[in-house]
Amino acid sequence: MRKRESIAQLAEHALRLAQVGEFEGAAAFFEQAIALDACNLDLRYNLAVVEENLGHIGKAASLLIEVLQRKPASPFAAASQLSRLFTRYRVDDGAVLTAAGLSTALQTRDIALQPLTEAGLQWLSTQNADWRDGIRRIASGEMSELEVGRAILGKLRHLDRAEHEMLCLCLREGIVKSIDSERLLTGVRAAILLDSGRTLFDDRDHFNLALALVVQGWNNDFAWAETSQETDALSALKIERTALLAADMPTTRAFLCAALYRPLEEIVSPPLGVDDMRALKPKSFRETLSTQILERADRDAAAKSIPAVGALSDATSLKVARQYEASPYPRWKTVQRSAPGALQRYLGRLMPADCFAFMDKECDVLIAGCGTGQQALMSATAHGPKARLLAIDISRASLAYASVMAAREKITNVSFLQADILDVARLERRFDLIYCVGVLHHMADWRAGWRALLSCLKPSGLMNVGLYSATARRGLRDLRDDKDYPGAGCTDSAARIYRRSLLLRDDETPASYVKQSRDFYALNTFRDLVLHESEATVTIEEIAQFLDDEGLVFRGFALDVNVLQEFTTLFPAAAPAGTLADWAAFERLKPHTFDGMYYFWVERQDKPAAG
Repeated sequence: MRKRESIAQLAEHALRLAQVGEFEGAAAFFEQAIALDACNLDLRYNLAVVEENLGHIGKAASLLIEVLQRKPASPFAAASQLSRLFTRYRVDDGAVLTAAGLSTALQTRDIALQPLTEAGLQWLSTQNADWRDGIRRIASGEMSELEVGRAILGKLRHLDRAEHEMLCLCLREGIVKSIDSERLLTGVRAAILLDSGRTLFDDRDHFNLALALVVQGWNNDFAWAETSQETDALSALKIERTALLAADMPTTRAFLCAALYRPLEEIVSPPLGVDDMRALKPKSFRETLSTQILERADRDAAAKSIPAVGALSDATSLKVARQYEASPYPRWKTVQRSAPGALQRYLGRLMPADCFAFMDKECDVLIAGCGTGQQALMSATAHGPKARLLAIDISRASLAYASVMAAREKITNVSFLQADILDVARLERRFDLIYCVGVLHHMADWRAGWRALLSCLKPSGLMNVGLYSATARRGLRDLRDDKDYPGAGCTDSAARIYRRSLLLRDDETPASYVKQSRDFYALNTFRDLVLHESEATVTIEEIAQFLDDEGLVFRGFALDVNVLQEFTTLFPAAAPAGTLADWAAFERLKPHTFDGMYYFWVERQDKPAAG
């Protein structure tokens, strides 16, 4: 009893110190408590949080991995903390991670899994000798991707069981965002198609990896290039729908090989539907395909039920809508939920509290150009149930994706509507807050689109805007003059070929900028990045002029805390948000500051008319 009381007292002292920022003292007390109770996972979790605050990132990650490796009944807190840690930091010391711990995290729902996927593949590339050697041989030209893929498959049965599980989870739950791992896995995929298709069902490890690669194809929108040898092999596959539904094994193997490279709806005609799922065998094959079949059916049904305001008529809007109908962007799997009050605390660092006081009451929020809904659902959780959110977009396919994900995430305070920003006056509604991120620069005239939105913004309302930086995207503009540039609206095959050519180019070319972008690794995001139907860029000076013309007040950029600290160091006299003139000077010094886009807050200054 005394030992238990002592542990509780130590933990209480530690938590009290942590609450007032005395993290070194808190860490010492937590370590004493752990010495008395090494099995207490809550103590290790709390120590991990303290160590991260002390800047001991490797130690924090190691503690979280220890918690997850022991498979706690509720892994959410540790997995969520690990995901956030990997979002902000890179842990190069692979010794602090384990495949088993990462696997537990990757099976946790309602957290961002992409950072964990990237950490898992990075771990394999440094800790697994075969994986590391394969990457080296491809990069040096010593072996082709196919040769390395064959070697990896040959040694797959020697892979540690936890490592194999983690690899398959990484492929299923995220997008491969490493050129080295993509090239190796492209070779593995080719080896399955060209060599192992006949024996897929005879080797459980090969079969499970093939299924995981099928899901990876869905995740990255089949971005990986294929050789002419692979294209010929795909054309030679014999796949009859009736044989597939009769569970004919050669046909099933052929279908699985085709699904590594092509969407399900392109493999047999008519495409497999919900009524066909029971006939698919074996079970793991059926379960994997059923996920995609059901998702497509849900999106098709949702698309039919989404209301519309008017018909699209603007020529540029029609072109852009066609792009996103064919390639909804982005294809996402999880939404990061905000803690209550987190948005207000963040805004409090940029502007006076009365600017966002409306968020404490019932309020109306417009997401203008919501795409597939990830930002809309994140905003819905951030604002809470008192907020009424309306999300509009010109693409019905994107809205259907968003609607299905909202239902899956059980987020009910957002509704979806097909509408052009140019037609928002037809909504006959006014909003306290409007989000318009990554949209205006795809319109024929970004200023006209912004003014249209201002027409339905309440007096003293807030706007959150994202616009492409002319400085940061100079390299992308240069690519449009590239001799191999296939043009906006090119086929998927041409887009894959061009992407592959950029992937293989030297880093000193304009392609280096593209390869550093997180949007390089899926075909729908690559199109949005490099092959967009309509794109404009702006300068900070142009933004400042527009704000002056329209009576808007700049309230600050949304940037990483390290960038904000660097800005404050260079411009110590600036207000918390800084001035646009100071930020223009900062961008001249640091031209890649806004590689994503200018992402900022503005407030409307006009007042309601008397009476």
